[in-house]
Amino acid sequence: MKFALLLLTAALLVSSCSEPKADADKMKQALALVDSGSYQEGLSQLEEMAKASPNDQALKVSLIAAHMKYGHFYMFNDTLSPKEKYPNALKHYRAVLKLDPNIQEAKDNAKQIEDIYAMMGRPVPEV
Repeated sequence: MKFALLLLTAALLVSSCSEPKADADKMKQALALVDSGSYQEGLSQLEEMAKASPNDQALKVSLIAAHMKYGHFYMFNDTLSPKEKYPNALKHYRAVLKLDPNIQEAKDNAKQIEDIYAMMGRPVPEV
């Protein structure tokens, strides 16, 4: 998976920093929650860790991965109505871009949602 490589790279970069690091086991547990579909619970745990370790690159990569998975859950869930899926997916893709504006997949998916709203003649939600 793309994010596993990002996590490994971030972990190597972080090893030389002296700032307090997030607990790796807690990060793994939070990501396991996200992987099991408990997106909000896993994200809440990661965001709580980010308060204590705001510059931890491995944690940043974990947050990006969690937001991408949650965004995909909404974006590609055919059981949800457009009113539910698109604003929520957009919220998570924008969260990814706030963490790293260079994530192309998040850019593409956010643009696709914005284009859908434009085609419908509706304003893009401010999420």
